[in-house]
Amino acid sequence: MTLPPFPFIGVVAPLVLSMVVWWVTGSSFALVGAVIAPTMVVAHFLDARRRARRDDREKRAARAREQAARRHADEARRVAEVIAAQRAHPSVTDIARCDDWVAPRDGRTKIRAGVTSSGEPWLVDVADGVAVVGEGSAADAVWNALCFHGAAHLGEPNREGGQVFWSSGARLVRGLSSRVDTTIRCAGDHVVSVGRRGTLPERGDWQPDDTSAAAMSRARTRLTGDVTDRLAITLNSTTPHVLFAGRTGSGKSHALVATVSDWATRFSPAEFTFIGIDFKGGATLRRLERFPHHLGTVTDLDNDVPRVLHAIAAEMRRREEELRRREISSIDVARGIPRLAIVVDEVHEFLRQFPNAHDVLGDIARRGRSLGVHLVVAVQHPTGVLRDSVLGNIPVRVCLAMNTSHDVMAVLGQSTTLTPSPGGALVTTGDGRVREVRIPAVAGAGEGTHLASTDRLWQTALREPVARDGRDGFGLLDDMPRARHTPAIWSPDDGDVAVIGEAGSGRTTALRALTRGLDVTWVREPQHLAGARDIAAIDNLDRILDSLTVTAASDFLGAIGRARRQSVRVLVSATSLIRGLDPFRDILTLRRATLEDHRATGAPVGTFDPAARPGVGTWRGLRVVLYASTESMDTASIP
Repeated sequence: MTLPPFPFIGVVAPLVLSMVVWWVTGSSFALVGAVIAPTMVVAHFLDARRRARRDDREKRAARAREQAARRHADEARRVAEVIAAQRAHPSVTDIARCDDWVAPRDGRTKIRAGVTSSGEPWLVDVADGVAVVGEGSAADAVWNALCFHGAAHLGEPNREGGQVFWSSGARLVRGLSSRVDTTIRCAGDHVVSVGRRGTLPERGDWQPDDTSAAAMSRARTRLTGDVTDRLAITLNSTTPHVLFAGRTGSGKSHALVATVSDWATRFSPAEFTFIGIDFKGGATLRRLERFPHHLGTVTDLDNDVPRVLHAIAAEMRRREEELRRREISSIDVARGIPRLAIVVDEVHEFLRQFPNAHDVLGDIARRGRSLGVHLVVAVQHPTGVLRDSVLGNIPVRVCLAMNTSHDVMAVLGQSTTLTPSPGGALVTTGDGRVREVRIPAVAGAGEGTHLASTDRLWQTALREPVARDGRDGFGLLDDMPRARHTPAIWSPDDGDVAVIGEAGSGRTTALRALTRGLDVTWVREPQHLAGARDIAAIDNLDRILDSLTVTAASDFLGAIGRARRQSVRVLVSATSLIRGLDPFRDILTLRRATLEDHRATGAPVGTFDPAARPGVGTWRGLRVVLYASTESMDTASIP
C-alpha cells in the first residue's frame, strides 16, 4: 500500500501568505486564514490516507476472492481430469461391469497398472519392457492388470515362460530381468517401488487394481468381443438416472427388477443401495426386499409416503453436507458413500396421489448426479406425467413395447426406425445411439443367503402408545429428520409443563407418564399447593376453574403463580391454554379439533392430526407417543 506524503508546502504556504497579509494590512482576518487553510489541507491529507487504506483493503479482498475462485476451478478441473483419465484408462473391474466396452487395439504402450493416491490411473510404458518383481497379492494384481491392458491395446501377445511379448518389442517379465527398462517391485499387498534403468527406484503410493478371478473372467469376455445384447446399465455421473417405459403388459416392471437385481449382484451394499416406491401394492419390488442393499419399500397401501419423501430430501442434504465437509464436489471421488437408487414403479400413479413428490423427483434429477442419488422410474408413457425438468435430466431411456412408433420416439427423445421386439427393448444413453437389447431373466432375486438390511432411511410412523420396554422418558419421539425413534425426556430441571388436548386425548395419562417415579403432589384446591415441595400436578385445570367462583378461580391461579415463583415445578392439563397463567416452558400438545387450536399451543403444522389416538401428540416440535399404561404405574397419590 502506497500512502500519500504529508503536504508540508500545502500547510506552510498558507501560513506564510497569511502572515504577510497581516503584516501589510494589519487585519486580524488574515490570521484566520492562517488557521483555516492549513486545517483544510491536513484534513484532505488524512482523508486521502483513509481512502488509500480502504482501497487497499478492497484490493486485498478482491485478490483473496480471485485466489479462492482459482483454487475452486483448479479442484474442479483436477476432478474432471481424474474422471476423464479413468474413462480413458478404465480398470479391470470397470470394464467387467460395462457390457458396451470394446478393446481399443490402438497400439498405445502406456497402459494401466493400477491407481495413484490421487485417484488417477497409474500408467506404465511397456514399450521397452516392464518387469514385475516380488510375491504376493500386489505383484499378482499388477501382473494381471498389465497383461490384460497390454492385450487390450496391443492385441494378443506371445507367451514364453514368465514372459509376455508383442511383435512391436513391448514385453512383460515376471521376475528380475536386465532386458527391461522399468522394474516394479512388490511385497505382500503393497507396491514397494518403481525404477527405470539407470535411475534410483522411486517410492510412491501406488495401489494395484482389483484383478480377482470374477472380475478378470468378465473383463476377458469383453476383451474377446463376446459381448451379448443383454440389458446392462451402470449408474454413474454419465448415466445417473434411468427411465423404463412401456405399455401395460410390455414387461417394464420385469426390466426394472432385472436391472436392480443386476446392480445388487455386481455391487456390495457399501457401493450400492436402493429404496423402493411401488404403487402396484408392492407386487413388483417385493422380490428385491431380501437383498442386503434394500433400505425399505413403501407402497400405495402404506401411510408412510410423506415420511419417505421427507427422508429422501434429508438424505440429499446429508450427502451434500458430507461432500462439503470433505471439500469435494462429486461422489465420483468420494470413498465410503454408497450410491442410492430411488426405484419407483408406476410413477404416474405415485405422482397422481402425491403431487408434492414432483419437487423431490425434480431435485434428485437435478442434483443427484453429484450426490450419488439416482432416479430409476417405470411409467407407461412419460409425456404428461414427468415434468420436463425431470425428463431432461434422465439420459438413459429403456423403451419396451409401445402402441405407436410416435410413442417410441417420444420415450427415446429421438427418431428411430427400430421397434422393440418381444422380450427386448430399445435403449439410449443420451449419446445419440439407439441399441436393441434383450431383457434378461431375473435369476433368484433376493434369494439364497441374502438378508434384508436393518438400515432404513425412515422409521415407521408412531400412531399409538408403545410399550416402554425399559426405555427412558415418558414416550417416544418420531424424529423424521434423523430417521430414528428417541425417548421423549422431561426432568424437573427443565421447567413447568402444560398438557393441552381435547377430551379423551390422554391428558391424565400424559401427566402420569411425565411424573412417573417422582414425588408429586396432586392438586385440586389452592391449599394443596401449600404442601407441594418439588412438583405439583393439576389435572383438568380448566374444569376445576369452571367449578369455582370468579374470585376463587383468581385465587387459585394466583396460588399457582406463587408456587411457580417458589421453584415448585407445576404440571397442568387442560383443553386449552389458561388465561392468567404465565407461559409454560414446555407444552405437550395432544389431539386438537382444529389446526388453529393446534398452532395456538406452538406445535408445528406438520404434526396436526385431528384423528390421533389418545396418547399421541407433539413434544418440542416432534410427534410423540406416550408409553402404554401398565398396572405397575403408581397412581395412588392421585386424589
